[in-house]
Amino acid sequence: MEYSFRHSMRGRVRLSIPALGHNRRLAETFLAWLNAQNGIRSARINYDCASLVLEYDPAQETLLRLLLDRVKGLSLAEIKAFCAEAVQAAPSSARAKEASKQSPLALPTLSLAMAFSANPVVIALNMPLMLWNAVPIARRAWKVWANEKRLNIDVLDTLAITSSVLQGNPLAGCIVTWLIKLGDWIRDLTAAGSRRAISELLEFQTKTAWIKRDGAVISVPAAELAAGDLVVVYPGEMIPVDGEVIEGQATIDQKTITGEGLPVNRGKGEAAFAATVIREGQITVRALRVGSATTAGQIVHLVESAPIGDTRMQNHAERFADRLVAPTLALAASTAAVTGDFNRFLSLVIVDYGTGIRVAAPTSVLSSMTHAARAGMIIKSGGHMEKLADVDTIVFDKTGTLTHGTPAVLDILSYQKSITPGHLLGLAAAAETRLQHPVAEALRTRARQLKVNIPACNETTYRIGLGVEGQVNGYYVHVGNERFMRQSDIAVGHSASDRAALDERGYSSLYIAVDGELAGLVPYSDEIRNESRPVIERLHALGIRSSIMLTGDNAVVARAVCRNLGLTEHFADMLPADKASVIQELQRSGRRVAMVGDGINDSPALSFADVGIAMKHGAEVTHESADVILMEDSLWKLVKAVEISQGAVRLIRQNYGIVAILNTLALGLALPGGLITPEITALISNGSAILASMNGIRPILRYQ
Repeated sequence: MEYSFRHSMRGRVRLSIPALGHNRRLAETFLAWLNAQNGIRSARINYDCASLVLEYDPAQETLLRLLLDRVKGLSLAEIKAFCAEAVQAAPSSARAKEASKQSPLALPTLSLAMAFSANPVVIALNMPLMLWNAVPIARRAWKVWANEKRLNIDVLDTLAITSSVLQGNPLAGCIVTWLIKLGDWIRDLTAAGSRRAISELLEFQTKTAWIKRDGAVISVPAAELAAGDLVVVYPGEMIPVDGEVIEGQATIDQKTITGEGLPVNRGKGEAAFAATVIREGQITVRALRVGSATTAGQIVHLVESAPIGDTRMQNHAERFADRLVAPTLALAASTAAVTGDFNRFLSLVIVDYGTGIRVAAPTSVLSSMTHAARAGMIIKSGGHMEKLADVDTIVFDKTGTLTHGTPAVLDILSYQKSITPGHLLGLAAAAETRLQHPVAEALRTRARQLKVNIPACNETTYRIGLGVEGQVNGYYVHVGNERFMRQSDIAVGHSASDRAALDERGYSSLYIAVDGELAGLVPYSDEIRNESRPVIERLHALGIRSSIMLTGDNAVVARAVCRNLGLTEHFADMLPADKASVIQELQRSGRRVAMVGDGINDSPALSFADVGIAMKHGAEVTHESADVILMEDSLWKLVKAVEISQGAVRLIRQNYGIVAILNTLALGLALPGGLITPEITALISNGSAILASMNGIRPILRYQ
C-alpha cells in the first residue's frame, strides 16, 4: 500500500493513500487497526481526496514511522487480512484501555451503579473495580511524594476511597472517584476541543481546489497548490491559499482568521486568507503562501508548539491547598478519636480544595487561549496570559506599530515662482531615481499619483546620511536634509517658519535646492494608523496607567506624535540597545511592562519585557522573541488580547471562589457531625470542581 506525506507537524501528519479512496471496507479496517495502536490519539479519513489524518503522541513518532513502514510493502489483500487479524487479536487489556480512553467515565459509572446495590455478590465484585478506578489517583499521590517529599490533595482522595472500602461503605468512595474522573474528563474534553478548534483551520488542505492552467480551470488537491497558482474560488467554498484577489468580488467569512463577526467584501487588489469561506460571489486569487506557510498554518503551528503553562495563581493556590492536607488529616483523625465516629473522619478527608484548583485553572486557560487564537491572537502560554492581564505599562515601537511603517509625501512647498510644485516634485523624484530608501520611494509614489513627469536623470552623487545631488534636465539639484543644504552653502533661513510649523505637527522635511538656491520643502510623514489613538484610549480604560513610545526619530517629531496619540511618555533617538535599557529601567521602578514591536531592532526589548507582543508583519526573529503574536495587522487585536487575558484571570478567580466557598461549606457541615453524610460531603466538595470547570469552558463555547 503506497502513501506519501502531504503535511506534517509535531503530533499531526496527513498522508495521501490512493487505495483508501477506492476501497471503503479496507479503509475502515485500516482505521480500526490504527486506532488500536499505542500512541495514536485519533485517526480519520477524508474519502474524497483519499487522505489520512493522524494525531499522535509526539513522543511516539519513531513508533508511528515503524507502523507505517510495516504496511507499506504489503498488497491490499494482505493489508486487509493483517489489519483485521490484528484488531481481532488485540489483547483484551489493550481493548479495555482503548475503550477506557474513548469513554473514561464508563468504569467509574459502572462502579457507582453497583455501589447502590445491597446484593453481597455485587458488593464483592465492586470492591476490586472501585480500587482499580482509584489507582491513577493513588499513583499521582505517590509520584508527588516520591519526587517532592510532600503530601498533595491526591493523598486525601486516596485515603477517602480506601477508608470507604475498609468501612464497607463503597458509595462515598465511588462518588468521590466518579466526580474526580468527571472533572478530569471535562478538562481533557476542553483540551480536545481546543485542538479540534485549531486543527479545523487546516481543513482547507484536505479539500480540492480549482486553478487556472493552460487556459482551462481544473481541479487539483489543495495540498498540491504552489505559490503563483491562480486559484478560482466559488460560493460556499473555502479559500485554500493566502493571496491577492486579481479578479472578481466576494463576501468572505473571515471569522476563523481575524475574529470578525460579520462577513467582509473583498475585491481586486485586496488580500484573501486560507481557511476563510466565500458566502457570495466568485474570485480568482493569486497564491502567495500555501500550506503551513499560510496565516492559518502559522496559527496552528504556534498554538500546537505553545505550552499551556501553569499560572502563578494556579501554583500558589495548589500549594496552599496542598498545605491544608496535613492539617485536614490531623483534624479528621483527632475528631474521629474524640467522637469515635469514623463517618466524621471520612467526611473530613473527603473535603478537597485541590481537585477543583487542579481541574478548573487549566480548563479556564485552555478555553481562553483557544478563544484568543480563533480571534486572531496567539498567546503562547497561560503564564503569559496572566502577565498580560497584570501589566500596567505598555511600550510601543513607533515605526510599523503605531504607524504603517512607510513614509508618505504630504505636500510640496515651492519658494521659486518659476518652478511649480509639480515641476519641483518631478526634479526631486528624478534625482532620487536610483535610490531605494523609503523616502525616495515616497517621492516617486507621490509623483505617480499626481501624474507628474519625471525627467531623465544624469549622473548623481549620493551622500550617506545627507542627500543626493546632480544634473537633472539642465538643472543642478540638491535633495536632502538641512545639514546637507548648509554643507553645500545653500541658505535655508527663509524656510524657518515653515519648518517650525511642520516640526510642531510631527512631520519631517526634505529640502530641495535648484542651481544653488533653496527651491522648496517636501513635508513627509510615516502615516499614523487610524486606530492608534482610540486603541490607546481603550487601553487606558482597561487599567493601563502608562503608554510609552520608543522611536529613533528626533525629539521634535516624537513629541508631536506623542501628543497627537495621547501617549503618557516618549523616548526619542533610540537605538535597539537603548530600547532594552528603557524596558529594564521601567521594570526596576516597579512597572509591569508589555512591549509591542515589529522589527528586528525590537527583539531585545521584546525579550526583556514581562510580555513581548509582535505585530503580524514582524520579522521571524521578532515572532520568536514575542510571547503574544497579533495575527492581523491591527492594533485592535492588542486590545482584544488584553481583554481576553483579563477575562481569563477573572474566570480563574471566579472558579477559585466556587471551590473555596463550597468546600468550606462542606467542611463546616461535616465538622459538627451528623449534619451531612460522607456521600453528601463528596457531592458538595468534588461537585465544586465540576461547577468551576463548566464555568471555565465558557470562552471556548463562544466559538463552537
